[in-house]
Amino acid sequence: MKYKINKVSDCSDLLNIADNLAEEIARKGNELVSQDSNSNFVLNIIDIESPKAFRRKTQEEMVVSITLIREPVEDLKALCYVALVKSISNMLFCISLTGGNELQKAYSITPEVGFLEFKYDPSAIYTYMYPVISSHFVLRNKLYDNLLFNSDETIHEVEELKAYGKELGSLGVLPAPFPLANFLEKDLIDQLYRLYQIKGLSYGNLSIRNVSYNLWNISYWMTARGVDKSNLKGFGKDILLVKGFDKDNGEMQVSVPQVFDPRIRVSVDAIEHFMIYREFPGVGAIVHVHAWIDDVMCTTQTYPCGTFELAENVVELLKKTSSPERTEVGLKNHGLTITGPDIKDIFSRIRGRLKIKVPMLN
Repeated sequence: MKYKINKVSDCSDLLNIADNLAEEIARKGNELVSQDSNSNFVLNIIDIESPKAFRRKTQEEMVVSITLIREPVEDLKALCYVALVKSISNMLFCISLTGGNELQKAYSITPEVGFLEFKYDPSAIYTYMYPVISSHFVLRNKLYDNLLFNSDETIHEVEELKAYGKELGSLGVLPAPFPLANFLEKDLIDQLYRLYQIKGLSYGNLSIRNVSYNLWNISYWMTARGVDKSNLKGFGKDILLVKGFDKDNGEMQVSVPQVFDPRIRVSVDAIEHFMIYREFPGVGAIVHVHAWIDDVMCTTQTYPCGTFELAENVVELLKKTSSPERTEVGLKNHGLTITGPDIKDIFSRIRGRLKIKVPMLN
């Protein structure tokens, strides 16, 4: 893979750490290229106090930021998450010098809020970042305003998503959408939208297989990205109908009404849901939450949300379960994907079982 190094910080200790990591990256066969070249990923060297964003050219370019702390921090996870957002990174590593000048601990954090502590070592950092830098997003949508229905028409699947979205919120597993405007300048938010087609950061999603409206081979109703799932408004506002996947162009094919929010895009996990519905005809609904259930089978890699690789991992994991159409599987350091014949069945199984804290696994 090709990569760039973007040195924002002038901290000598941090630059030495970055040099050691760059040597490890090169040893793994990756090629350092100039700032003007296309690359698979960027090593972004930033200060924790004033993290700067790398303005990537395409959404395919992953950004891994590296920073340093010298003093104990009361809420390190929160500090790192803010730095992750402000630097618009896919992953952030924070190296600790809090025990003196000898490197001791490292921490990694992703937008999915997986926060992991491990012993510092350049090879360990590369191992943790590899699933991120080697994966491929499926975030683009092709919108079709070809759904005609009366404004007073009730769509059963949409009403179910609205009702169970509220219940998901009442279960305490839907963090509030992250207030990007509190941390990023408007031009950076605009760039985020252009690259990733998001209006905000929020977690969890729900979908229901389409069985009653303009049927296609594989179609399903799903929550949009960056919206409050506990207060869904309806079709074309924060719920969409996915009718396919164009693999050649890497686009989810999405149907919208003739009047819709032009900034709306389906959840980043749409590719995962599509592959599950395609592989398992008995699945009628899917719920994804950043929560946990004990004793579930779990993926072994930490691919980001919205990547083809994570979707493939989940499908392969479901195949190993005794009942792929009605089960829960874990996404390492991330959360759960839950399948069922319908959404009512899913919620009847998860009530009282969900744990808000996701265990961090090395």
